[in-house]
Amino acid sequence: MWSKVPNLRLLLAMGVALMLVAALACSSDDDEADTSSDDTGAASSSSDDSSSSSDDSSSSSDDSSSSDDSSDDTTASSSDDSDDSDDSTTEVVADSGFDNSSYTGNAGTFSWTGAAPTNFSEAPSLAALVRAGSLPAVEDRLPVAEDVFVVAPVDAIGEYGGTWRRAFTGPNDGQNADRIMMDEDLKFDLDGVNIIPNIAKGWDISDDGTKYTLTLRKGMKWSDGSAFTADNYIWWFDNVLTNEEINPGREKQLGWSGYNVVSIIKIDETHVQYTLPEKADGFLDQLATYRIGGLTLHGRIGDGDYGPSHYMEQYHRDFASDQAAYDTMVADEGFESWPLFFKERSNPLRNTEMPVVSPWRVTSPITEQIYEWERNPYYWGVDPAGQQLPYIDNISMILTGDTEVLNLKAIAGEIDFQHRHIDMAKVPVIRENSDKCDCTVKFWPSPAGSQAGLTINNSYGLGGTADAPLTYETDDEVQKWLFNKDFRIAISHAIDRQRINEVVFLGLGAVSQGGFMKGHPFYPGDEYDQKYMEGADAANALLDSIGLDKKDGDGFRLRTDGSGDTLIFELSYIANYFVDYESIAELTKEDLDKIGIKTFLKAEDVKLYADRRANNDHMLMAGGAGGQRFPLNLSEWFATGQAYRNWYTGAQDAYAAGNPVAEPTDPDILRLATLTDEAKLLRYGDRKDNYVEVQQIIIDNQYVIGYVGATPAFNGIVVVKNYFKNVPDVAPNQSSLQNPGIARTVQFYMEGGKNDTE
Repeated sequence: MWSKVPNLRLLLAMGVALMLVAALACSSDDDEADTSSDDTGAASSSSDDSSSSSDDSSSSSDDSSSSDDSSDDTTASSSDDSDDSDDSTTEVVADSGFDNSSYTGNAGTFSWTGAAPTNFSEAPSLAALVRAGSLPAVEDRLPVAEDVFVVAPVDAIGEYGGTWRRAFTGPNDGQNADRIMMDEDLKFDLDGVNIIPNIAKGWDISDDGTKYTLTLRKGMKWSDGSAFTADNYIWWFDNVLTNEEINPGREKQLGWSGYNVVSIIKIDETHVQYTLPEKADGFLDQLATYRIGGLTLHGRIGDGDYGPSHYMEQYHRDFASDQAAYDTMVADEGFESWPLFFKERSNPLRNTEMPVVSPWRVTSPITEQIYEWERNPYYWGVDPAGQQLPYIDNISMILTGDTEVLNLKAIAGEIDFQHRHIDMAKVPVIRENSDKCDCTVKFWPSPAGSQAGLTINNSYGLGGTADAPLTYETDDEVQKWLFNKDFRIAISHAIDRQRINEVVFLGLGAVSQGGFMKGHPFYPGDEYDQKYMEGADAANALLDSIGLDKKDGDGFRLRTDGSGDTLIFELSYIANYFVDYESIAELTKEDLDKIGIKTFLKAEDVKLYADRRANNDHMLMAGGAGGQRFPLNLSEWFATGQAYRNWYTGAQDAYAAGNPVAEPTDPDILRLATLTDEAKLLRYGDRKDNYVEVQQIIIDNQYVIGYVGATPAFNGIVVVKNYFKNVPDVAPNQSSLQNPGIARTVQFYMEGGKNDTE
């Protein structure tokens, strides 16, 4: 149920978005304001910072990032998406406390609507430094009183102290840190729908929708005490983001958003204005995600829209007073080029000296066995009692190397809170040992469409040019059937989704084609949610009708090219992943065998999978089939696909460039392109018609075949100590929203101010 209640608490019904994650980017480790200036062209009403209880908190339609108009009329709805589930499955679901038809919990808002505090205090360790004269008073470290960010806690005012124990798998596991940094310009609230202030206290959008103005917090500081101002945005945009040597080909695009920015200008110290070439209401959503808003993404510089210019100037070649000496320094540090050197020094996960605005700062880098953080003494948020956040003193992440060891540590009670890399298959063991680990398992559902599914490469054999030919040999017979809609529908009919749900997801998922789940305002309808699931008989009849009626001695269907050979498809999957893609692939193969479609399995590591995906030489891909970034970016639903699907690789870019080689001719694909272009001009809440039609087109054509959705499999299984408090029962599990950051880790605390090892 997605409906607004008077106290802004929302019942979470985390819809299962259909397609197109860049979950591979996530996995392969794979973001706006009131202005006093009259010449900005900005609308007169702004989104003021409700967390600061500012008196002039007028609100405009522009500042409403929620889908109010599409959710208020939504009635509560619950469905059993697993009609053929057996008693054991029902028991598992009931025993787990996880209901995959709707998600409710203590999901509320982190915007504080009460009186703003006027007196401030701090952690005892910081107070001691103030008394010693080595740290300014807390009032001097926070923004001015009216601009301090007040965070409403989930349950209660917390206690100071303790070290939060987590685990990570190595230097490439940057998301383990990114997800708790919470340094986006704006932030989605715990509902995953409404946008609320964060670094910026407010935003403003011009009447023509081309100018976005962020209002920054006056007096806000970096972790080294330096002022955080509009200059940090302007310098970063001019010298890093659009620097051709640091980010070749990036031009004026921010992050991965695809939104072009004509300019970013400084209006004054606390106002930054973005100018877009055309109206793009979806841009505000981007400023609330890591894809634009934020310092960096997994250490990759240029994806955020600001940086500590006062610190990074010393590592930028254009600002070197002696460039020869600078080049010598770069060489002495072992770097082949200065951009590589700059990127290394501007990675806050590796460079412990780099100033940040996140709640904690790195003291031992991600390359070490113990990856450690300490509280940022200049963090700009407080609780309603005026206590500076975060509550927790330190974060200590231990290197496990692999996920198996990490899970064993969770079972043994050596981890305080972990959401990343917890294996769903370990959930029963963890729960059996709940007394030993003194912990609870929470399920945070993923809005990704299908955590199990099959991606059909509808671009197989397409996209090459004379200058850039395909680098693999195309099988025309295979291409013929991959491009055949009825063939894809037959495959969908054949898949035993409930068996996959039970084997891979402990029965916790919902059988679905991967659209938004029932009860969501963007739900595509029962007809589409359960479409093409009639079983092997329907599959066999359809295959026979389209000419695949001849079989070899083993019952497998023959090619139609007259060769007399068996038709064989390659079924690829990522091996040793934290979702059991191997089992998904094996079960898919068994189902296809039953209808005479012969496949051979090809296990690939993440890098090989990514390389082959980029090369467009996959046929069938078993694994996830849903969009973790959805619904923030409808463009990711279009035919290019990312991550797990290449169902028309290159079509979007080629089509836009007028390339006749790759120009799509399928009217449904062209319609998807139109819907995508339209949606970029709309805010999330206004995209309902686009979203629904996109889902219906994709399900009609089975470009991607959804199996099972609404599971917490992707980073949504949360193991938390019982003394670890203010953790929501439910939070959106989505990479763009950066869970657990969306749950405001600053307000997490340990009962007694410490963990059980202290």
